[in-house]
Amino acid sequence: MVRVFVSLDVENDDVSRRASEIQRRMVETKADLKLVDAKILHITLFFIGEIHESMVSRVCETLSRVEGQPVEIEIRGLGAFPTVSQPRVVFAKVGKGAAEVVERAKRVSEALFSIGFKASEEFSPHITLARVRSRLNIDKLVLFIKDNGDILIGETLTSRLRLKKSTLTPKGPVYETLWEKID
Repeated sequence: MVRVFVSLDVENDDVSRRASEIQRRMVETKADLKLVDAKILHITLFFIGEIHESMVSRVCETLSRVEGQPVEIEIRGLGAFPTVSQPRVVFAKVGKGAAEVVERAKRVSEALFSIGFKASEEFSPHITLARVRSRLNIDKLVLFIKDNGDILIGETLTSRLRLKKSTLTPKGPVYETLWEKID
């Protein structure tokens, strides 16, 4: 079994550096956070989960038929799931280009539904920066998120649709690209 997801990766050193700086400032709130490595930032279009290895080639074949164009996205502002006042996940929002990313996620979801995967729930394009482990100093974190609700992180071109394997380790996930399509 392999744990897989479909993504658009953020492959821009300036954006990664800026995201890392925001993470560093987030840590200064003394909130109990598990940071995402800024070198592996991505937008998850569809989380498939655990599948048998024999299914990977069928998923790749299906994804190869998903139409798409390169999209210039603006990464601007912080948000949180489920809400800013009760954060469990802190993320960077996708501003400009969000509608195109939503449309791509919809096409991916429809394609995977056609081969038996459950359609994904409502999609909100975002880039996860941290997971909140406890309520420690949560008030300071909430204030930080609100104060940075419109901060410009950067712009980047997303042109590679990828199927990635995710191996969970104590130090965080390790990703391996199993397949990619360049628009």
